[in-house]
Amino acid sequence: MRFGMVLGLAVSFLLGAGAPQKDAPKNQDVVQGTWKLIAGEADGKALPEKQLKDGKLVIKGDHYAVTLAHKGTVTGTEKLDPTKEPKTIDIKDASGPNKGKTCLGIYELKGEEFRVALAPPGKPRPTKFATAPDSGRWMHVWKRVKE
Repeated sequence: MRFGMVLGLAVSFLLGAGAPQKDAPKNQDVVQGTWKLIAGEADGKALPEKQLKDGKLVIKGDHYAVTLAHKGTVTGTEKLDPTKEPKTIDIKDASGPNKGKTCLGIYELKGEEFRVALAPPGKPRPTKFATAPDSGRWMHVWKRVKE
């Protein structure tokens, strides 16, 4: 699984609450902060525990940093659209293997959990929170870290 995909998934989960577009800044405020990776899958397979360990997502404004123990840190920006159904997220990595490329995804925020599903650069946006073998898609579930 590509690190940029993992990062994008994390970011997409953090930014959406379903408010109207005029409330988007408030919506974005809800996802600000630090998140811990608690579950995920890529290409139809659950992420192994070693990939979940120490997975962290930090969102400040429209910028994100995703850190995974086995991949390092990837940074970038995201754009959320809570008016779509499902809510959409576009992420653009500023570092890592997908530097300068955009990944399209969907997200949802339920309580203290943020879920995202992303497609690799150049591929269509997912329509559901699932992956399939050889799709290149990934999905992450993040839990807010109490600070």
